[in-house]
Amino acid sequence: MKQLTLAILIAASLSAGTAFAHDRWGADHSCSQPIKPFEFTSQWQVDQFNMEVDNYRMCIQNFVDEQNDAIDNHSSAAEEAISEWNNFVDFELN
Repeated sequence: MKQLTLAILIAASLSAGTAFAHDRWGADHSCSQPIKPFEFTSQWQVDQFNMEVDNYRMCIQNFVDEQNDAIDNHSSAAEEAISEWNNFVDFELN
């Protein structure tokens, strides 16, 4: 019962933490959206804009990948803590 209670509390805190993580830590990307000209006047402008769009996409993708890596790390740490608690309960308290 103690194991289940702790697991539920940790899962709930992780769920609540992810909902408010942006507000607490202010994790935000520093990517800049390209500004599309009203009208392209040369092929160079088209190529430049397309390059800026690609850079913006890669910047956003890198940010998302970093955030997903952080989620994986935090989930692993939580799972390890739960396992440690369960082992303590099983071998020390019982």
